[in-house]
Parts: sequence; C-alpha cells; structure tokens
Amino acid sequence: MKILLLAGGESSEREISLNTGKAIYEALLRLGHKVIAVDPCTGQNLLENGKFILTEHSNNPENVSLINSGIYTLTEQNFANDYNDIEVVFNGLHGGYGENGRIQCLLELAGKKQTGSGMTASVIAMDKSITKHLAASEHISTPRWAMCKVDKGKIENDLIENITAYFKPPFIVKPNDGGSTVGLAKVENYYQLNDALELALKESPNILIEEYIAGREMTASVLNGDALPVVEIKPLGGIYDYEAKYIKGKSEYFVPADIPSEVSESIQSNSRTIYNLIGASGLARVDFILDEDNKHHFLEINTLPGMTSLSLSPMAAKAAGIDFDQLMQKLLEAALNK
Repeated sequence: MKILLLAGGESSEREISLNTGKAIYEALLRLGHKVIAVDPCTGQNLLENGKFILTEHSNNPENVSLINSGIYTLTEQNFANDYNDIEVVFNGLHGGYGENGRIQCLLELAGKKQTGSGMTASVIAMDKSITKHLAASEHISTPRWAMCKVDKGKIENDLIENITAYFKPPFIVKPNDGGSTVGLAKVENYYQLNDALELALKESPNILIEEYIAGREMTASVLNGDALPVVEIKPLGGIYDYEAKYIKGKSEYFVPADIPSEVSESIQSNSRTIYNLIGASGLARVDFILDEDNKHHFLEINTLPGMTSLSLSPMAAKAAGIDFDQLMQKLLEAALNK
C-alpha cells in the first residue's frame, strides 16, 4: 500500500517526532509498503537514498526554515496530484497542530484515511482540563486541579495569590495543552511558583495547576479499544519529565507492572472508558499515578503516543505479544476500516 508518513513539525516535540518517524518508516518498509515521508513544517521529503534523514540540524526547531510552512504546506501537499493515490496517511507528529485536531481536520476534509484519532477526539485529548472533567464525570479519580489563562504573556499578582490560596506545595504546574511533559515543573515551595509559570507559559498561555500526589507512575495503552498491559515507570530523578522520558538510563520500566491484578484491571478499565469517552481510535496512552493505598488517579490521555526505542505503547504491545511491525500494521488496518 502507498502511505504518506508525516513527521517533524514545528512543535517543541519535533525531535521526538523525527525519531518516531524513523522507526515507523523502517517498520513500514519491512512490511512491504511504499512510503513517502514528509515534514509538514517545511514540505521537505525526509528520505534520502531510501533512508530516513535524521540529523542534528533537522532536530532543532530553531534551525528549520518555516517559510511557507505548517498547515498551509500540508494543505498544498494533500491536494497535489502526487498524493492522489495515497491510501493512508500515517501521522507520526507530536504536539502542536499535529496533535491538536488541525491536521486531523484537514485530512478529514481532504477525504484521506489517517492513523490515530480523528479531529474531535484529538481536540478533546489535547485539553487536559476537559479530559479531567470527563474522567471525573465517570467517577474516575483525578488530582484536584485548576486551569488558568495568562493574557498577553504577563503573570499578574492576582494569579499568584489565587494559586497560593488554593494549592499548598508540592503541586504541579504544566501547559494545559502541551505534551511530552515539556514545560512541566513540580513546585516544592512558593518561591518556585513564578519560574514554574514562566516555564509553562513558553508552551501555552493556558496553564494547569494540579495537586501533586506522591506515588508510582502507571500507564495503560489502548489499541483499537483493547487495553494493553499496564507499564510502570520509575524515573530515577523522581519525576517523569522530558529527560526521564527520552534519555536512555533516566528511567526504569516494568511491564506488566508489579501491582495487584484487580488494580491493573481497574486501570485498564478506566483507560478504555476514557478512550471511548473522547471518541479515540487507533492507539492512545492513558497516564495515572498510583498512591500508597493502591488507588489510581487519572492524569491525561495521549492520542499520538511516541514510537521511539523508549516509548511506552510499543513496550506494552510487545508484552501482549505484538511486535513493533505488527503494531504498525494494526494501526494501518484500523485506519482503513474507519
């Protein structure tokens, strides 16, 4: 089958997307598919002599030319004659317009089959506050939270006062519509609050303040409606931030997680519920924190999980007897059957 693979993009998760794209591309070739790999940020082909281009220069969003880039470039590509015979668009983007529903909307309007969730589910999942409201409506526990909008990029004293009135350290500050824990900070004391807000503000004016619950990091992936084995993440630095996610040796992973079967089944059940609530399709990953009483609390859902060598969803799939190539084929088949 002829596939258009999208990777790169202009979000802060560009480097992860390029690594994801490389892994997907190689798997699709092994499966015998014909693949065109394109960076929608620049419109450039990511292939050279049949190999996926992955350079230090291309990984850095600041070094990428954004002339005629982004959503407009992809619009031209999708309606170009060269792409008329594309059977499936494999979305390997992360964050930004690749994950927030804009790409999904464009592909739906163009009548293109695409992997992953559609526009509506993508929009909902990108908004952490909305997904927490939905989880709470189904009586799924989630840490207490508040969402605030910082207008004109300026942190006012009133905002600081409101946060300190309702949250006692430690608590989490993170972008409400970001991914890969970029912009996330744990506030141990009020002196750190302003810096944490500034960090989150670099990613989005919409900032989520969330109660910190000490415990074990758990994640459950859902593939075409079926929950995969639960994975436990043990970040060596204590918090599962960007470095802990993507630098080898910064975290340990255990799959299936060493937790009571009833707890694992409950996490999987809640993951399926949230997946269905937002109308997700294909592969999604649902994150939880497990407290000292073995009670799990929903954090967020990711509709475009990473596919790098350290990514959690492929790890869970492997534990279920699904190797990486099989996982890619299942995602393609799900896209065709939408």
